[in-house]
Amino acid sequence: MDNFWKNKKIIAYIALAHHTRFITPVMERLASSGARIRYIVGQAERSQEITAIELGLEYSHIYDFITDQDYDEIQTNYLLLKQAFTDALKHHFILGLLPVTVTDKTLHATAMEYIGLRNLLKKERPDLCFALHELNRWGKMFAFHAKKENIPFITLQEGLTYDIDFGYSGHAQYSTLNLVWGERVKKKMVGFEAPESKIWPVGNTHLAKEMKVQTQKRIRETKRKTYGISNHFAVLLILSSVLPNPDLFTPIFKTVSEHKDQTLFVKFHPACKKQQIDKWKNLIKDQFKKNIHFIHAQENTYDLLSMADVCVLGQRSTTGLEAIAFGKPLVKLDFAYSPDAPYSFVDQGVAVKMSAAEFAKALKDKTDFSKWLDKEKTESYLKSEIIDTKESIENICRVFEKTIEANTLTGKCLHNPKQVFDKKWSIIIQVPDHHDVFLAQLEAVAFNSENQGDYEIVLLEPEKKSKEILHILDSLEGDIKRLILFAGDNPIALMNQAGQTAQGEHLIFLEKNLAPLKGWLNCLGQAFLKHGENKVFGGLISDPKGKIASAGVVVDHNHSPVSAYKYLQMDFPSALKERSFQMVDYFVAMKKNLFCEAGGFTLQAGRFLFLDICLKAFQLTQDPHTVIYLPDLKMIFLDPFYQKETMDDAIYFYGKWNGCLWESEKKLHMIDGISLEDIAQAKLTAAMQSIGANN
Repeated sequence: MDNFWKNKKIIAYIALAHHTRFITPVMERLASSGARIRYIVGQAERSQEITAIELGLEYSHIYDFITDQDYDEIQTNYLLLKQAFTDALKHHFILGLLPVTVTDKTLHATAMEYIGLRNLLKKERPDLCFALHELNRWGKMFAFHAKKENIPFITLQEGLTYDIDFGYSGHAQYSTLNLVWGERVKKKMVGFEAPESKIWPVGNTHLAKEMKVQTQKRIRETKRKTYGISNHFAVLLILSSVLPNPDLFTPIFKTVSEHKDQTLFVKFHPACKKQQIDKWKNLIKDQFKKNIHFIHAQENTYDLLSMADVCVLGQRSTTGLEAIAFGKPLVKLDFAYSPDAPYSFVDQGVAVKMSAAEFAKALKDKTDFSKWLDKEKTESYLKSEIIDTKESIENICRVFEKTIEANTLTGKCLHNPKQVFDKKWSIIIQVPDHHDVFLAQLEAVAFNSENQGDYEIVLLEPEKKSKEILHILDSLEGDIKRLILFAGDNPIALMNQAGQTAQGEHLIFLEKNLAPLKGWLNCLGQAFLKHGENKVFGGLISDPKGKIASAGVVVDHNHSPVSAYKYLQMDFPSALKERSFQMVDYFVAMKKNLFCEAGGFTLQAGRFLFLDICLKAFQLTQDPHTVIYLPDLKMIFLDPFYQKETMDDAIYFYGKWNGCLWESEKKLHMIDGISLEDIAQAKLTAAMQSIGANN
């Protein structure tokens, strides 16, 4: 990794310290390998510069990249923002509910930051951008300008372990490749329409660093000695930013105050204000403050976790998850517990619910809380929540490296032997897994291609196959070529080999299980005559139930590729229009010369190989009408087909094409005069038709 990272430039946006702690470990690792790291902060109600200063980080402010020549544009943008916000207030808010002076200041700051971020990226041209998430204004503007410059942008998402379900809808829109802690959070976000191909679990970066540091530096022993509690039983009470009535904790305060061998640390959330904390502390009787340390920002949370013998949640907190990872018994007080909540440590069997009085009695009885730990449940829980607490930093560094490699990858032409084509078409088929599907596919090709030009069939067959499939293969006659995919080989490399050695002037690639319908080759022939040779063609593809599987590919609000009008009826009017698309999926037809000049399929593209070849062809021709969707070219999946992308597929695709993937689904609907209500009604009609067919 050292040679790769030498002089690579990474820009990381930082804001609050308790969020930045997930970013700095990765940056420190890359800096130690030779990367040049630049931390950026913006304007906020609580200055983000404070975070950088307190952490001892060298940083630049977004405003540093604003010049005198930018102020006219800033003023224009500010006025546009102000008008938009004013309109929103009139129509969606009660006037006077928000402090207008603060809002006005924020709008002007936003206008300045927008220009500052643009200038920053144009000037610095980093290899990659990194931030906590793109849900706030800084993340959104940062991601937008990075996309404009085709600079890879990766975000982390901390926590999100306890929000009520609908709260996730506000965390589900991502144009960036987003790294989360574990599989459960990914599943939760995808359930609220986050793009599955962009949400990948990598573990908790700060835990990976902190757990190692805590052990190496013997933090528990050192800190407990500093506080003079080496032989004490230490309790860590964790509070959130909205403080509950301190009277709720009176039994605990009383018990700890009465026992000299017990110490309580009360940890306030970083977002708590000093005035708020002081007021809360003043409500506690002085006789109940013995052996208690009130901690706001004086101590590292992980040092507190190390010192503790048991952790107590007085409110919702992601720190409970980290306490479990540290191997600490976890108690949740009953007034902070809601049965059947969307997320509950108690319901998952990794925390114990107690009243404050019950917990105080357990302290008085010198209970060994560690006996409450269920090792099997804890291991299962952590595997789901945080897939990795040891290698997460390395995991992210590998993602970064592969992303930069994809972004800078320059394609090479495939070798294209000079030849006189003796066939018009080369139909390249990936042999399906089921023999009955394979037989039906071959029959569909033979029957529906008759008298439509000379063609050959190139079969890509796995090294190991069933007897039934082998029997079908051995019985075939005619212009058949068989290529073997040996175990461990990349199937995309074999597809490229098939394209290079094909005898046909035009190449046709079919996804597994896909069968053409009547007149398909004539349709393609007419399309090449009409539109020219330097084109890529796709068709109208149905699923086995007769609904649209693909009618061209658009980019949705997450800047992810999706099939246009998917799941609607095949005769949906808007799907019957011939038109240009940026991409098509599952099937492409193109001239062999164009395929080779574009470099063929990219080996790293995986699930995105058809989309990738379309973008490469456009990159080569620079013709916005390179990819054309033909509704009269009809095909059907004979068996359900779902190829799940891997993380490496997504890293390549979004790393390479970040700057090309702009929302187009909404534009398609506008062009076709289709509203969201129309789409919803069409989906309902298609669903009802399916129910009727099944009955």
